[in-house]
Amino acid sequence: MSKEITNSKVDRHLMLKRISAPKAADILAEKIRDLILTGKVQEGEMLPTERDLVQDSGLSRSSVREALRILGVEGLIVTRSGRTGGSTVKLPGSTSVARSIDLFVKTHGIRLPALLDCRLAVEPFLAGRAAINRTEQDLARIQELHKRFCNSTGDILAYKRLNLDWHLAITRASGNEVLIILVESIADAIFDAAGYHEVTTEKIRREAVKAHSAVMRAIEVKDEGSAYVAMERHLKAYLTVAQDTLFRG
Repeated sequence: MSKEITNSKVDRHLMLKRISAPKAADILAEKIRDLILTGKVQEGEMLPTERDLVQDSGLSRSSVREALRILGVEGLIVTRSGRTGGSTVKLPGSTSVARSIDLFVKTHGIRLPALLDCRLAVEPFLAGRAAINRTEQDLARIQELHKRFCNSTGDILAYKRLNLDWHLAITRASGNEVLIILVESIADAIFDAAGYHEVTTEKIRREAVKAHSAVMRAIEVKDEGSAYVAMERHLKAYLTVAQDTLFRG
């Protein structure tokens, strides 16, 4: 017995979703990016000319220019105009990465407690690593900044700068390149953050000197665990003050 055939239609909304096809410029940028990141095109090498890229890729001149613009924004190439110009491969350095994070923090209105949260998440670990990995030159720099910091509690601007410089010196002594960039990128945002004056009272500055001294002692004797704990205690105390002060009422 044959089955009855119906002509009912399937709901079109169940069949298809909106299809998003990549633009030609994005595809070309991805191909060139892959060549750079895999080392097939080295830093300092010139890419083919715009005319050659148009001919080789079969894309329009506007698509090629857009692909080069994308790579330029990413910091992977530098393009110069003119007869002797062209696009040269230039790998992004730590400065460009830090600048991107700094711009994000500033343009999105990230507040001081959130920045201090970030420090609390990474700096105790970095202090522990600094205790293990620091060189004598690193230690001398940290000690010199600490001495100046101890004598700056009456000058809030000097205190702020030396405080951040000391934290950065410990961060750099850790040897962890990725976390160094992260901490460097938020340092100036913390320095410029609204509300900093409210959480740097004279009493807090004296407590900070004691806390820094505890971290210093641990780094001097290469005690990883004590450096971690001392830095964590210091940053937690400061974060608590910031939260209570800036969000009271």
